[in-house]
Amino acid sequence: MGAKVRVLIADDHEQCRWAMAHLLCSECDVVGAVADGRKLVDAAISLMPDVIVSDISMPLLSGIQAMEEIAKRGYQIPFVLVSTANCGAGDYIKRGAMAFVSKVDMGHDLLVAVFSASLGQVCVSRSAEDRRSNALSCA
Repeated sequence: MGAKVRVLIADDHEQCRWAMAHLLCSECDVVGAVADGRKLVDAAISLMPDVIVSDISMPLLSGIQAMEEIAKRGYQIPFVLVSTANCGAGDYIKRGAMAFVSKVDMGHDLLVAVFSASLGQVCVSRSAEDRRSNALSCA
């Protein structure tokens, strides 16, 4: 049996961080959870997770801005972006995310998205508009 995928979680809502950790902890090693984009950048560099699961809308830096800042600093850590909105997945993938999960789909798709991202495979959750229009889906 191989090592568990190491995941860093970022969301400005404590209940969402808890829910994500709860959904992932049986199959992944949750190495940290932070509440804003600046802390996400710092934690990513110090903890070096295999995958980052981040809310898109957060204080100080958005999840997208944090993803771009981490990449700009030379770190290639796959991102799973999550949001209450069901649109924009195609743009997030173009900007560098490996996966997008609508928060309403987290129970079904978050773990699959994390594993897909860790393998370098694009994954878009079932409720995302771009999944229907562009045939993007979780493998």
